[in-house]
Parts: sequence; C-alpha cells; structure tokens
Amino acid sequence: MLEGRLLLINPWQTYEKKLESEYQSYIPYGLACIAAIGESESFITRIVDCLEDETTTEIGDKVRYGKTPAEVEKIIKEFKPDIVGISATFSMFEKDATEVANMVKKIDSSIIVILGGVTATLPEIYISLLHNNDVYDIMSRGEGEYTFIDLLRNYNKKEKKIDNLSSIKGIAYKENGDIIVTDDRPFIEDLDTLPFPALHLLNLDKVFNNNYYSRWRNNPSNKRTIPIFTSRGCPFNCCFCSVHSQVGYRHRTYSIEYVISLMKKCIFDYGINHFHFEDDNLTLDIERAKRLFKEIAKLNITWDTPNGVRADRIDDEMVQLMIESGLTSLSIAAESGNEQVRMKIIHKNLKTESIINAVRICDKYDLPCIVFFVLGFPGETMENIEDTVRFAKEITNKYNTINMIFIANPLPGTELSKISAENGYFEKEMTNSDFFVAIRANQSSMIKTPEFDKKKIFLLLKQELDSPEYSVHNIAQPMFWANTLIANQRAKRVFPRMSNKKVNWEWIGE
Repeated sequence: MLEGRLLLINPWQTYEKKLESEYQSYIPYGLACIAAIGESESFITRIVDCLEDETTTEIGDKVRYGKTPAEVEKIIKEFKPDIVGISATFSMFEKDATEVANMVKKIDSSIIVILGGVTATLPEIYISLLHNNDVYDIMSRGEGEYTFIDLLRNYNKKEKKIDNLSSIKGIAYKENGDIIVTDDRPFIEDLDTLPFPALHLLNLDKVFNNNYYSRWRNNPSNKRTIPIFTSRGCPFNCCFCSVHSQVGYRHRTYSIEYVISLMKKCIFDYGINHFHFEDDNLTLDIERAKRLFKEIAKLNITWDTPNGVRADRIDDEMVQLMIESGLTSLSIAAESGNEQVRMKIIHKNLKTESIINAVRICDKYDLPCIVFFVLGFPGETMENIEDTVRFAKEITNKYNTINMIFIANPLPGTELSKISAENGYFEKEMTNSDFFVAIRANQSSMIKTPEFDKKKIFLLLKQELDSPEYSVHNIAQPMFWANTLIANQRAKRVFPRMSNKKVNWEWIGE
C-alpha cells in the first residue's frame, strides 16, 4: 500500500484588535473527518491544530491567536508531508490560510497544497484565490471526504503529483493559467460509510484546557464538550443561510446506531460528557429524533443545540424526551417576529403559532429556551423590525425565553448577498472583516435599503431594551431576557460564566 504523508492544518487566526473579544477556539471537526479518510487510505496522517495553543501575538493593529509561524514551520519540516490540506472554514481567515500555504511552498514547492472549507467551495472566493496565488494546487469544493479518497488514491508519489485531476469530481485547480472546475461531486447519500472522525489525532486535553475554547457558547461548567452531527443538508431556503454550498438541500441522516456508537467512543475514549448537536435540522424527522433521544437517554450525558431547531418540529413528547436524554437548553431559530417577513422575505416557511407553541412547551418543563432573531433584510421595513423586537419581548415576558438578536449578514453565495448586490444595498466593497462584523448591531452598516439602516436598528434596540425590565448582555449581538427570577435562573444555567455587568449601549460604527 502507498505510504504517503498527509498533513492537515487548522491555521492560526488573525483579528483586528477591536474584534479580539470575539475570538474563541474550537475543535476542527471537519479536519478530523478528512484525517480519518487519510488513515483509511493508508496515508501517515497528522493534524496541526494551531488553535489548541493559547498563544497570542500582536502584529500592529492586529492580534494573532494560536501557534506561531515558526512553530508550524518546524512541524512541516519535521513531518515532510507529501500533501498538505488547509481548512478555511470562515472567509475572514482566508489570509491566514494563504499565509500557511505560502509557508508550505517555501519549505518545499513539490508539496501539494489543498484548500478546503467554504472558502474553497464558493466560486466568488476560490476563483480569485487561484488566479492571484500560486500556492494552492487544488480547491476541494463541498463535502470533502469522497473527494479526498479520489485525490489520495490518485497520488503519484514518484512524480509528486495527483494524476487524473480532470476526472476527479468536486475540485478546482489551475492549469496553464486557466481555472479548471470539474463536475460537482454528488453529496454523500450513505453517511454511515464514513469512518468516525480521527479525534485521536487532536490533543483534546489541551483543547479543553484552553481558556479560549468555545468560550462564548452555552457550555455547562465542568464539562468536556465536543461537536457532533447526526445529519447533513437542509431542505429549506432561508435567504441568509450559506450551508447549501457545503451540504446541499437534501436531508441525509446517519443511522441512529452510527450516532450512538460514535457518542460512546467519545465518552469512553475521550471522556466527553456534553455534546453540541450541530445539525441544521436535528428534529426534521420527528419520529427519528424521538428514537434517537430515547437511545441517548441511556448514555448519561448532557447536550444542547447551538444552531437551533425548527419550532414546527417540536411537540410536548419531543421536549420531554429531550430533557430525559440530557438536554440543557434548546435553541429555536425564529428569525423574525413578523410572519410575512418570515415567509415572503426570509423564506423560512414557519408560522408564528409554531414558535409560540414551542417556547410555551419549553417553559412548561422549565427548559431554558434560546430564540434567535435576525433583523435588517432587504424588503423589511422599520415597522417590521419593530414587530420582531416587540414579539421577542412578549415571549420572554410570558415564557421566559433567552432572545438573541443578530443583523442580517450578506454572506457570499447567499440569496441575501445577491439581492443586496443587484439593488446596490452594499455600503461599500465588502472585506472578509466586514462579513465578520456584519451581524453586530452596534457597528458600521454593511447593507442599507430605502427602508432602514443599521444605525436606526441600533437606536431602536437601545430604546426598547435599555430598561430595568430586561437583563441585556453583549450589545454587539444583543442577548436579553425578562429580568425575573425564573428567566435569570435559566440564563445562568445556560451561561454559567456570564457576567452580571450592565452593557454599555454605544454605537461604534461610522
């Protein structure tokens, strides 16, 4: 068997100092999935997770988190990889990924460098990267596991190249100055064919002891927490969501047996006792979800849903089973308090009565319920936005919800971005940093329509929430709940490290 050497790198991350408070490290789950493919194809495989280190390095008006370039360079030279895969999950950190790629090529130009993640999937990003850089050999578009199987099996160690690139689906590369984009790779139908993520290649003890690890998520105290997926794909079409480029519209599930086996491995091999279910639609198949929760109840762990679930896939029995299986909080993606905005503009296809029913059930069983709202869509009016704020206040007053308010982010590849560009709603040419701060309520506008701008939204939130009636935290992305004993107790259960300090309502945009 071929004994190639595969090095997978989760790059350091560089922030503007004004954004450094946003930083949190995470487990590079996607790289662990690709690493499992590497091992299954008999490649000597290693993961370099730069973010496992707490190191910070100041660079002018920026700060870098994670391993230093010197440390990464040393690892590359010692490991002598044939292929390096670099993850670029967020467009803001594309420059960090490219810096790592430059380093690899300077060490040995024959090393094949492959970029993966959303940055390598969206043509508006990867085309320019290939045109402007000679350090990337291949872009791995979309789901990467089967693509990497083909890439590794076609690796020609003698000539240090990958053969038959034009026949490998799901990639892009440059040849004789031209960008070649192969056929899209079909999404994986039988997810159970995938090996478990190679978590043994991560230093999980170091990750969990990192003070930056997952620090802004709803992490219970004294828990070893890890992300997990039971499905991929979303059949809905919310205008601001970018997941379809990575996982498609078709909802595909791992078998319950697969999920439970993976969870048991995490529990017994790595001491995991809390799981973040990262599915976009954990409860889409209601009966499957109920069967899953009955099995999870046997594991004696806790879990939550940081990405949110659909309110119309929640019923009384479901919530009881969730709680019995260890659910600590349930996040619901409501998006808007105005049903017409939700239906006609966001394309959420979710009725207001479903949201109310879901939060009512959670309140009935004393389950902390986090509700997500998004403001500032083209076509939305200030009156519509006021409806959402009013609705959010109503449900926390009546059902003790914890509400989180974000501003619509026109991410590349989304309908929201296309509409904003076609109508001239962008305030300026967007940078990667702009996309990162777009969801903040108190910073410069990214999009502006004849009906609203972000400054107006900020002033509305300040007027409505700067009141002793509500506990408000993080004005950048406001999180608030009714200032009552029950609501405050539930919030403390979800966010035990949360400060009681009153937020300072300041507009820091231009």
